[in-house]
Amino acid sequence: ENLKTLKNNNRLERKAKIALDDFSAVLANFESGINNLILITNERGSKDKGIVSHWLKLSRNMLDATASNADIRNKLNQISLLESEYLLNRDVKILQDISVLAEEIRNSLTPEDEGIAVNDIDSYIVYTGNLASIEKRMGHNDVQGIIPELEASINQLTVAFAALNARIVVLVKNNILFWDIVRWLVTLIMVSLFVTAFIKFFALIDPLKKVADYTARLSKGEFPDDKLKAGNHADMKVVIDSLQKHVGSLKDKLNFTRALNQDNFDQTLTVSGEKDELGNDLIMLQQKILENNKKQARNEEDNMVRRYMNEGLAKFADILRTKNSGINMLGDAFIREIVKYLNALQGGLFIHEESDTQEPVLKLISTFAYNRKKYLQQTIKIGEGLIGSCAKEKHYMNLTEIPDGYITITSGLGDTPPKNLLLVPVLHENEILGVVEIASLNKFRNHEIDFAQEVAYSLGSTLVTTRNNLRTTELLEKSQKQALEMAEQEEEMRQNMEELKATQEESARREEELRGIAEALDRTLMVIEYTIEGRIHNVNENVCRFLGREQNELIGKSHHEIFGGSLDTDVAFWNELQQNGHLTISETIKIGKKSFEISEHFARVTNRNNATVKFINFASNGRIGNS
Repeated sequence: ENLKTLKNNNRLERKAKIALDDFSAVLANFESGINNLILITNERGSKDKGIVSHWLKLSRNMLDATASNADIRNKLNQISLLESEYLLNRDVKILQDISVLAEEIRNSLTPEDEGIAVNDIDSYIVYTGNLASIEKRMGHNDVQGIIPELEASINQLTVAFAALNARIVVLVKNNILFWDIVRWLVTLIMVSLFVTAFIKFFALIDPLKKVADYTARLSKGEFPDDKLKAGNHADMKVVIDSLQKHVGSLKDKLNFTRALNQDNFDQTLTVSGEKDELGNDLIMLQQKILENNKKQARNEEDNMVRRYMNEGLAKFADILRTKNSGINMLGDAFIREIVKYLNALQGGLFIHEESDTQEPVLKLISTFAYNRKKYLQQTIKIGEGLIGSCAKEKHYMNLTEIPDGYITITSGLGDTPPKNLLLVPVLHENEILGVVEIASLNKFRNHEIDFAQEVAYSLGSTLVTTRNNLRTTELLEKSQKQALEMAEQEEEMRQNMEELKATQEESARREEELRGIAEALDRTLMVIEYTIEGRIHNVNENVCRFLGREQNELIGKSHHEIFGGSLDTDVAFWNELQQNGHLTISETIKIGKKSFEISEHFARVTNRNNATVKFINFASNGRIGNS
C-alpha cells in the first residue's frame, strides 16, 4: 500500500519511480517465492503430517512386520538408518539410496514371506519418489530450486532497496534545495517590497541590507549564524524572526539527515508545523529504515538459528553413524559433544534398563564435565526425582530454579550451582529409552532446547538400531557356536554312520550265510513251523513229498494229526519246549503199510525281546534226499 502511494506521487522523478518499480517487482518475486516455499513445505509435511508422516508410518509398519527373509530385515534396518539421516540432512542422494533398497526388497519378496504387504512397499517407493521430487524442487543442497531462488530474491531485494534508498536521499536533498529556492524567491520578493518601503521609509534601509545579505548567503546553501536586527519596525521583526526560525528548522533537518546517513537512528526531529511535509517525510523515512533494520535483524537471527540447527544435526548425524558400535561408546560421544555444542558445562546420559521387569530403572552410563569423564554408577527409578519424572512424563523439563544441593558444577574455584538444568527424554516411537541431563551456567535459548530434543530423538533411533545390532551380533556368535557344535556332531554322526555301515555289511554277510544255511537245511531236512499254540503254520516241500500230501492239507493241524506217531505233542510238551528252548526226539510213524523211524529236533524261535514267536522242527529219515 505504501509502495502504491509512492508510485502515485507526482513529485517523484522518473528515475525514482523506476527504482521504486524495480523494488516492487523484486518484492513481489520474493513474496511469490515465500508462498511457493510454504505450499511445498506443507505438501512435504513433517513426522506428524504430510508425505513424510505417511512415509515414516509405512516404514515402521514394514519394520514391525515379521519377514522370514533375513536379507529383507537387514535392508529394512538400513532404510530406517537412512531415513533418520535424511530427516537430519535433507539430502536427495539419501532418498535415492532408500529407493534402491526398497526396489530390492520389492523384487525379492516371495509368497513365502509373511508380514510385509506388497501394497505397503509399492506405496513406500512412490512416497520416496515424491519426497525426492519435492527436495529437488526446494533445492536444499543444489543451486536450483525454490530456496536458491528465494536467496537470490533476498539479495536482489537488498540491492533494490539500497538503490531506492539512495535515490530517495538524493530526492530529499533536491527537495530541500527546491524549497530553499522557493523560500529564497519569497524572501527576495519580500526584500523587494521592503526596499520599496525603505525608499519611502528611510528607517528600513539598513535592516533590509542585512536581510538581503543574509538571504544571498542562504541561497548559496550557507546557513548564516548572524543575528539580524529589525530596528523598531514591527513587520520587519516578524520577517526576520520567521527567516531565522526557518534557517534553524533547516539546520535541524540537515543534522537529522546526516544522522540517518551515519546510521544514527536515535536522532529526533521536531517539525515546524502540521504542514511541514519535508519534516514529516524525513520522520517516516527514519521509521521505515528502522522497520527494515528490525526485519533484517530478525532474518539474520532466523538464519543463525537455522544454520545452528543444520550444522548441529549434521554433526550429530555423523557421530551417531560412526560411534554406534556399542551403547557406552555411543553415550560417551553423544553426551560429550552435546555439552560442548550447547555451550554447557556438565551432562549425563541415563539409559532405561528392564533387567528387573517389575521395577525398571534408569542407569547412568555416560557423563561429561570440564573435559573429564566421571566413572559413576547410579540408577534411578522411573518417576523418582527430576530425571525419573522426565522419563515418566516423556516431556522435556527446563529448570531455571534448581533445588538446593541437587547438582553443582565443580571447577578449580570451587562448587557452583548451575543457572539452568535441561532434562530431555530419549524416545523412539513414544517408548522411553533414556534421559539426557545437561547443566549450564547460562540459560538455554529456545532453539537450543529444540535442538536438544531433535538430537535426542535421533539418539533414540540410533540406540534401538545399536541394540538390535548387538543382539544380532550375539545371535550370530551363538549361531556360529551352534554351527561348530553341529559340525562336530555331524563328524561324530559320520563316524557312527561308517561304523553302522560296516555293521550293516557284516550283518548282510551273515544274513547271506544264514540264508545259504537255511536253504541247505530246507533242501536236506523236513522243516515244519508251528504256532505258539502248537498248530502247523508252514511246511517245506520235503514234508509234503515224504507224507504224500499237499501243503494246504497240513496247515492248521497238530503234529500228531499229521504224523500219527508215538510222540504226543500235548500242552506239557510245548511248555517243556518253551522252558528248555529245544528238544531232540525220535519217533516211529506209519505211512500206509510202511513204518519209518524219524529223528526230530524241536526249537523255539524268539524275537529281539526274547519272546517266543513260533516253534520249528527239523526232521530227517532215511528217505530224505533220496526220494
